[in-house]
Amino acid sequence: MKGTDTWGFRLGEAECQVDPKSKQGGSWRIQDTNKLYPSPDPGNKYSGYRRYHAWVTESVSGFGLTSFFSNIGTAYFVSGENVPDASKFSVTVPHTVNGSLPADSVVVFKGEVSPIYTAWSSGDLGMADSRMVVSIKQKTASDWTPLLTTPANTFQRDAAAGTVSSAEDSATGLTLGLTKTTSSTWSWLLNIPADKFTGYTGGDETQTYAFQVEMINPMNIRSGPASLERKVDMTPTTLALERYDVFQVAGKAYKYVDGDTKVPETKGTVVHITWPGNGNNSTDVVVGDQGSWQATPPEGVNQGEFTAQVLSDDAEGPDAQGRFQGGNQSAPVSHELEFRPSNSALPLTGGWPLSVLKILSLMALGLVGFVACLRNRQESRH
Repeated sequence: MKGTDTWGFRLGEAECQVDPKSKQGGSWRIQDTNKLYPSPDPGNKYSGYRRYHAWVTESVSGFGLTSFFSNIGTAYFVSGENVPDASKFSVTVPHTVNGSLPADSVVVFKGEVSPIYTAWSSGDLGMADSRMVVSIKQKTASDWTPLLTTPANTFQRDAAAGTVSSAEDSATGLTLGLTKTTSSTWSWLLNIPADKFTGYTGGDETQTYAFQVEMINPMNIRSGPASLERKVDMTPTTLALERYDVFQVAGKAYKYVDGDTKVPETKGTVVHITWPGNGNNSTDVVVGDQGSWQATPPEGVNQGEFTAQVLSDDAEGPDAQGRFQGGNQSAPVSHELEFRPSNSALPLTGGWPLSVLKILSLMALGLVGFVACLRNRQESRH
């Protein structure tokens, strides 16, 4: 009858082959190509399973004797795991304020995922979901650093859209924030502590990281990895003053300083200078070659304290989506303007007209004296 365990579709016959490894007889196999019942594609839904049994018919005696039905084996169908959509990934990097990274700063990595659900159980039919694996790798490193692997039953299949949950990795202590957006899609967010990004030596490659997500279905079949590469710049610009007088202020900007090692700031970075006064008088100059910058105090500014600072490292530019994320702010440096005589005020350097007049007068007097001496000598000979 249709309700019994013996009802089903006939797949066909397969000949038993001698199996020297088995003490109970031969072995056989058959491919399920039956189209009379729904295809298992995608084969990984709640009802994605089938049950099989078989019996043996002997052919030696000619009577076609058959065995009892075998035990029933249940097959659960698992397709390849879905590769996460890297176009949905985004990374937000914190930046320094007044030369220091704010406390508890985190790099935010977020995206979307569509986990696979598979019918699976040891007794009654149940559900299991895929696991999500997040890792990062510095461009100069050889190995990936694991950040988080979600535990079982993180992505609840029957959760309603809008459900908010979380998953914690006991090994790393990091927590994945989750929101179910549709019947099959979850948005996720991972806060990665800033201390996970170390080893910067001043080169762009040591500041570049790849962020990777993989999915592993209940049968431990891994998806292809999906990743996003991003510059993680959380090192403040360092400003140094080299000149600070009423004719010019100048200095150097460095994007990395470690003892005697100094890497010049990127050309084009803006230095903001606030002159003495009510704070509304300011000048923006760009960093040139070798991190150098300079500015001329405005007319009438000849005393008081000025302040120089990189308010935002504009040379960092926008992210992959065209959104400018801001940049690192340097600690402000200040100094009292000093009065130094201008080199242009020195004699013979195009300085004051009065100085030139004095020199010409002295030269004229000297010439007159020389001519007078010559005349005296000539008159004495006569």
